[in-house]
Amino acid sequence: MDEIDDLSDLPMPRFIWGFAVIAGKGGEIMHDEFEYLTHTRSPRFTCRVVELEDMPADSEESGIDGRLVHYDEPDRLFYITDAGLALVNFQLFDNLPEKGKLKKVCDEAITNWLLRRDFLDDEEDEG
Repeated sequence: MDEIDDLSDLPMPRFIWGFAVIAGKGGEIMHDEFEYLTHTRSPRFTCRVVELEDMPADSEESGIDGRLVHYDEPDRLFYITDAGLALVNFQLFDNLPEKGKLKKVCDEAITNWLLRRDFLDDEEDEG
């Protein structure tokens, strides 16, 4: 039990990325085609990450500057950026935060996702 207690002292990552696991009608285990994000700090939420087609992948500007759409309708809320990514299907665990705060978190999440993708691409190139 001491090992589990020691692990509970580890900090929780802010962004958790992963694929949903689904079971087919025949009981086979499959991965959903989309990646999901769980944000573990306030505002806590889970959403689906979508790579968009026909969007510029590289921007001349530094940093991410996305926009929230349908902010006043949380069931339809989504975030889109010209980096070719969108966050959709938000499930909020906290109250809907101020729009600027949520936008900032989404901008930071996309920046984190792009860094992670670059790291994973480099790992594949070395292997």
